[in-house]
Amino acid sequence: MNINFKAIIPILILIFLVWLGMNSYTTVPPGHNKVATLFGDVQEDVINEGFHIVNPLLKFYTYDLRVQTETWKKIQVPSQDKLKTSMDISVTFKTDPNYTPSMLKETGSLKDAISKLLTPKVRSLLREAGKTVAKSQDFYLDTVQQELQIYMESGLTDYMSQKGLVVEAVLFRDITLPQVVTSAVIQTKERQEQLEREKAQLRIVEQQAQQQVKQAEAREQAAKADANAKRTLADAEAYEIEKLAAAQAKANTELAKSVTASLIKYNAISKWNGEYPQTLMGGGPDGLILQLPGTK
Repeated sequence: MNINFKAIIPILILIFLVWLGMNSYTTVPPGHNKVATLFGDVQEDVINEGFHIVNPLLKFYTYDLRVQTETWKKIQVPSQDKLKTSMDISVTFKTDPNYTPSMLKETGSLKDAISKLLTPKVRSLLREAGKTVAKSQDFYLDTVQQELQIYMESGLTDYMSQKGLVVEAVLFRDITLPQVVTSAVIQTKERQEQLEREKAQLRIVEQQAQQQVKQAEAREQAAKADANAKRTLADAEAYEIEKLAAAQAKANTELAKSVTASLIKYNAISKWNGEYPQTLMGGGPDGLILQLPGTK
């Protein structure tokens, strides 16, 4: 079988030219850059956004430089009481464009950096942060959450900045306490609510008692006022009686002074009708009684 090399060579040249044309340029989308390798050797010069004529033998790796958020769900964080609290943590970060060549050389793609560097560091820092929390329910406290956030941001920034990731924020969400703690918290809350209800009832009873005391005091004041009024009236009546008695006594005294023998004789004469008495009683020891004849 004879092969016509003269006919194949133009086809090969055409294929080579097509390949050369397709691999002699690259485009970088907004918010990204590319790192090139030549036969496995990482090129230090990055390729930024836009259209570029490049060596067709280069191989390119694209890195997203935009802000991203990675979330880890239901991470178990132990506290000093040996109980584990579940929580979601989100880290907002972006890739430093100057570090993409070293990231490719040391770690790999951005996805590799997240899985190999960021995720283990997040879990490690969380475990260390949990050791500073006395009780699992303290994770609900705003002050504790702020301290955890500062601790995580500081630790991740120091570590990840050397690896090409710039940490911007750390957020905690959906904190779930252990079941035993949740039950205890619910019972405590129920007891507190019961205590508040009892306090409210006690305040009502106290108010009622105070009202009764005030009513009793009012009745006592009314009784005192009534007694004072009666005593004043009695004093007035006694005073009146005393004055009347004094006046009567004075009148009797004056009357007694005015009764004389002459006055008595005068009154007897003024009342005599001209008739003599029919019976006279003697003053002797035998008590002589004389019957006088009547006048005609």
